[in-house]
Amino acid sequence: MSSNYRLVMRTGPNPGQVILLDRTEMIVGRDLNNEIVVNDSEVSRKHARIYVFGQGFVVEDFGSTNGTFVNGQRISGPHSLIPGELVGFGENISYIFEVVNFDPDATRVSVSTPANMSTQTAYTPPPQSFETPVMPVSSPMQSSVSMQYAPPVQATPPIYSGQVPSTVAPVKGKKKSKIWIIFLILLLLLVCGCIIVFVVIDSLNLYCDLVPGLMNSFYPNYCQ
Repeated sequence: MSSNYRLVMRTGPNPGQVILLDRTEMIVGRDLNNEIVVNDSEVSRKHARIYVFGQGFVVEDFGSTNGTFVNGQRISGPHSLIPGELVGFGENISYIFEVVNFDPDATRVSVSTPANMSTQTAYTPPPQSFETPVMPVSSPMQSSVSMQYAPPVQATPPIYSGQVPSTVAPVKGKKKSKIWIIFLILLLLLVCGCIIVFVVIDSLNLYCDLVPGLMNSFYPNYCQ
């Protein structure tokens, strides 16, 4: 049984993208000449490298600005990768490191999963049974009943007793007219009050008692 290692993108522009680690050394970064090209502003042009060491792979940061992470921890030197670890480049890009075990005598390829990830069994629907459907035999009475035509039910329009309700008149016009009527009544009362006061003062000749200075200014020596 032989083993192949790969990176599967978890977060980034292409989630689920698979990168086979089929070389002894692969450079990660934004430069188009890199073996693993990552188009993200948080990733440096030459960000890190992944290379073969012994029976596995090692990731090493190239002194990038935003750093290289393994399981959320920033690394400062070479780190031997274990299948299932999460490798991050900057803040936006992360890959899962996986190993694929291939058996040439088998028909399936097994992928090792991390211990903390639960394996779910795919649901297999039960086989459907193909039976000849049996058509129910209807009696003559049922056939005659089903063939009767039922007239469509028409919606009855609403009936209004008396006059048809009219639309509600605007309320603002009534409020304004009421305000003007009240204003005119108050103005009329004020004018009537002034006339009554003037008539009383004039009939009793109370000018000198109420406004002597004003009367003397118009008529000298009027009030003595």
